Amino acid sequence: MSPPFLPKKDLLKRIYINGVRMMIVKAIMKRKKILSAVLAMMAIFWYVKHHNNANQDEQNAVMVEATTVKESTVPMEAHALGTLTARSIEITPEAPGHVKKVIVQDGVQVKAGELLLQLDDEVLSSKFDSMQAEYNYTRGNYQRMLPLGKRGFVAKDTIEKVEAELKRKKAELQESEVMLNHTKLVAPFSGMVGKCKVSMGEYVNVGQSVLTLTDIQHLRVEYNIPERYLSALRLGQEVKITSAAYPGKVFTGKVSYISPTINAENRSLALYADVPNDKHELASGMLVDVVQSLGSTEHALLIPARSLVPMLDGMQVYKIVKGKAYAINVVVGKRTENDAQIIQGLAAGDMVITDGQMKVKNASAVKTKT
Repeated sequence: MSPPFLPKKDLLKRIYINGVRMMIVKAIMKRKKILSAVLAMMAIFWYVKHHNNANQDEQNAVMVEATTVKESTVPMEAHALGTLTARSIEITPEAPGHVKKVIVQDGVQVKAGELLLQLDDEVLSSKFDSMQAEYNYTRGNYQRMLPLGKRGFVAKDTIEKVEAELKRKKAELQESEVMLNHTKLVAPFSGMVGKCKVSMGEYVNVGQSVLTLTDIQHLRVEYNIPERYLSALRLGQEVKITSAAYPGKVFTGKVSYISPTINAENRSLALYADVPNDKHELASGMLVDVVQSLGSTEHALLIPARSLVPMLDGMQVYKIVKGKAYAINVVVGKRTENDAQIIQGLAAGDMVITDGQMKVKNASAVKTKT
């Protein structure tokens, strides 16, 4: 079928429209070619620049040593300064009198119950002997009358009176014995005698201090630790004690007291631990370093202590990510001689610089030694 006949005006309009369409298509095709060329140029430019930067970073990379953050079990400890103390008492008489004899010498070791000082006991000794004789006589009289009473030869009330008299004489004898014993000053426990404060013949009163006795075999270390350790404190925990008097030597003890209250001024708790001193190496009054064991922390993150970089507001480490070192703020927990526990800022497996961190800046390219 032949196309319909179009007027000249419509024919020219169609020819014009088709021409414009062809021009638009050609323009679009041309623009696509230009856009493709631009994208290709940009890709080439980025590759060249990245390659050059990579080469430059590699050339300028700082040589450092690094290690990975590791998990480990860390013993928890509290450190403090302590003072050694000893149980010490003043020996005082319970009865007045003249000093008859000083038995022990100054500075000697005595055992519990050992006689230290003797007061004049002549009067009390004579009274005790008299009470002893009266008691023995009354007891003999009672023992003779008791079987007679059972047979009916002695009245019951007479037996009861003699028995009451016997009890009274026994009480008087015991009182006399106690008063006589008061003239003997004995050691209530084993320890070392201090300097005697009285001389033979001197009159002493009740409660007057005559000498000092110190238990040097069982010492006590008193110290304070911060309140943050409260939840980990237990009676019986081990403490290690060191002193400048014995470099390198460690003494041990057990916690025997934990204060029920916290000091409001310095927010600390008072403790003491019993320390055996069988060899008499330690002395009361010594200043010592105390390390108290508080258990252990599982899965603790550890890095070498030399990795830490001190800052005004805390600690930093340099973490290596894709060949670059980045400064990371960290929170440090327990520290040992060689390692430091990281509480916040790092994760297990992170790589941190151990040596050479002072030569790098944040985001600096680094290369680790193999």
